[in-house]
Amino acid sequence: IINGQFFTVKCPECGDETLAEYPIMYMDPSKKLTIYMAPGHDDSLLEQLNSLELPESELDDEAVFRVVEGGAELLEKLLIFECGRDDRVIELYKALVYENIKDEWPHIRREDLLFFLDGEEEYFIVWDYTNAAGEQLTVNLDEELYDKLKDEYLPALAVPAGKYVEVDFRWLETKVQVE
Repeated sequence: IINGQFFTVKCPECGDETLAEYPIMYMDPSKKLTIYMAPGHDDSLLEQLNSLELPESELDDEAVFRVVEGGAELLEKLLIFECGRDDRVIELYKALVYENIKDEWPHIRREDLLFFLDGEEEYFIVWDYTNAAGEQLTVNLDEELYDKLKDEYLPALAVPAGKYVEVDFRWLETKVQVE
């Protein structure tokens, strides 16, 4: 998944490669992380996943349950959790980055911003966008700003224990006002 080959299918005849995304459940017990990737899902998916009520004694406040639409979002979540970040805070951070760049690059959509990890460097890229020089548009993650957002907004971004959520820009809009 990390190197981008998991969803790539190669034709044995011509060698052409194509992306073939399908529903998968990713689980990392060491991080208490479960991510369900469901391409083309509708709003009822979250209702279905969250329909079971677990006994209070079975709930783990540290466990994380997420839903993503596709491979790019799955990769982003894996990178976020790999470096110990909180995806809810990262989503808020992305909204601020978008607000700061949207006037200069009006064709960029908020959902085009993705968190990325390259070695030890954490930054945001604009998916499928390069400038006139062919360079990927990137914005470095500022540790101080991340910590400030986490300290000030994490309570407003709370998720009930044991529940799946699709933490994206639409979810963020239901939690906080960004502008």
